[in-house]
Amino acid sequence: MPFSKSLPDLPLQSPRGSQHVLVIGSGAIGLSCALWLLKSGHRVTVFDPHPPLDDIDYRGACSFGNACSIAYGAVTPVAMPGILKDVPSMLSNPLAHLSIQWRNFPELIPWLLQFIRSSKSERVLEIVNELAELLRLAEAGISPLLQESGSQNLIRNRECLYLYHSEEKFQKAQYGLQLRANQGVRMETLDAAQIHEREPHLTPVYHKGVLFLDAYSLESPYVYMKNLANCILQRGGKFVHQHIDEILMGNDHVQLSGGGVISEQADQVVVAAGAWSKKLLHPHDQVLLNTERGYHVMFPDAEKLLTTPTCYPEHGFYMTPMMDGIRAAGTVELGGLGRAPNPKRIEVIEKGTRQLIQGLGPSGDTWLGHRPSMPDSLPVIGHSPHNERIIYAFGHGHLGLTLAGITGRLVAEIAGGHALSKNINALRPHRF
Repeated sequence: MPFSKSLPDLPLQSPRGSQHVLVIGSGAIGLSCALWLLKSGHRVTVFDPHPPLDDIDYRGACSFGNACSIAYGAVTPVAMPGILKDVPSMLSNPLAHLSIQWRNFPELIPWLLQFIRSSKSERVLEIVNELAELLRLAEAGISPLLQESGSQNLIRNRECLYLYHSEEKFQKAQYGLQLRANQGVRMETLDAAQIHEREPHLTPVYHKGVLFLDAYSLESPYVYMKNLANCILQRGGKFVHQHIDEILMGNDHVQLSGGGVISEQADQVVVAAGAWSKKLLHPHDQVLLNTERGYHVMFPDAEKLLTTPTCYPEHGFYMTPMMDGIRAAGTVELGGLGRAPNPKRIEVIEKGTRQLIQGLGPSGDTWLGHRPSMPDSLPVIGHSPHNERIIYAFGHGHLGLTLAGITGRLVAEIAGGHALSKNINALRPHRF
């Protein structure tokens, strides 16, 4: 892809020699870290109570139900100029596509303050530059994993379509579209006739659309996760079905503790537990990690009604054709880690999807997942400031699947003492 940059092969032998690395988490980030570590000559053990193996229920994991989009052009953060005026509606309307529940508001205040600061124009430009640099390397990170795990056949679509109901909505989107264009993201503007020709089953309530060319989707994130897990096993990696409560540090080793069971000793640990990573931080590390609750609704056997992953930004969810139907996935509900799903938000997604796609049959599976979210939309990648045996890899928000591969490569470079593919100072855990 023209937007992407290539990287040289990562040497099998690292300056530090072969390390034994423990990885906490078996979502897209954890599995990608594990496979890149194995590819660079390290021993790896992955800890997760529900890894994506054939005999394990994986539905509770974030990577199970995402929109399965690989979005190399997604260089704009969630917090954009003007977001401050939306905070009252986020609090007053619990069903808005970006919302906060009052009971979560007090604990979210530090996160929200940095979220608002991140929306200032000059800061947005800095974030866009950093995201663009990371996203240009994303294909170099994920492509070797797709190939080695035999997952290239899961690639379904090479584009992504954003739609706008009116000229006013389209003009409002111009700031973000220009930011993308400035970074070299390839896109085409479509009129209503061109949209109908591409997607005749979309209800013609659109005015214009933008087709992003630097994007594709996978037919099933779950199948991809299983393929990665099997590849890890084939390379000699191990899985331990265990919830981890604590990282135990020795003078020359690290161990993990969970449920009264202590792991074997290792050289380093990678914290890639998504929204649950905050509970595993070094006691002296302060990281502004929170959670975005996202939902999906499946429409079985409807995949032929749509050929391109499609989004109305104002609705806040994607409609993606997959191997088992159309998945409508998205919305942002800040806070509430561990709380039960809100059925009304699922109803909103289903109702909205039926209004936007003609001919949908009965709905099927529904799901709630937790995106690990940072106020500036940048992930946390790097050593704990207080112990270099701990490597953090979390906080990817809406770009977990897209950035999983390059995150895994960066973690392998960090663990092995290699020169890094990019400067990660802006991704340091203590940046706030």
